[in-house]
Amino acid sequence: MLKEVLTRLVGITIVATGRAIKTHNLKVFDDKGFEITPEQYVVLNTLNEDGPLYQKELGEKLYKDKANITRLVSILEEKGLVEKNSQVENEKQVNKVKITDTGVSVRDKIAPVIDSARRKYVQDISEDELYTCVKVLEKIRENLSRKL
Repeated sequence: MLKEVLTRLVGITIVATGRAIKTHNLKVFDDKGFEITPEQYVVLNTLNEDGPLYQKELGEKLYKDKANITRLVSILEEKGLVEKNSQVENEKQVNKVKITDTGVSVRDKIAPVIDSARRKYVQDISEDELYTCVKVLEKIRENLSRKL
C-alpha cells in the first residue's frame, strides 16, 4: 500500500523539484544580471569540462533533442561564447562545438554562484541521503531506458 502511494508521488515530486530548481536558478541569473540563461550555462560548463564535442554528443550528454541543442548552440555562437566547426563525415554534415575564451570567462564568472546555489539546495541533507537519492534516480532512468 505505501509503495503504491510513493510510486504515484515519485513523478510528481521529481517534476516539482526540477521546476523549483529551474525557477530558483532563473531568479539567481536575473538578480545577478548574467547575460545567459541557466540552460545556456550548462552547455558552456559541459564544453568547458569535456572539451569540444560534436553537437549530437552534446545533446546526448544534456538530454536535449536535436532542435533544442541546435537552438542553444546558435544562441551561444551569436554571443561569441562557442564556436561551431562544420565538417562532412560519412556524407553527413556534423558540427563540433567548442567554448571560446569569452565563453570560458562567462562560465567562470557564473560557476561560483551556481555552486553556492547547489549547496543551498542540499543543505540539511546528509551525504548518505544524497547518495541514495542519486542511486534511486539512476535506477528510475535505467528502468525507463529499458522500457522505451
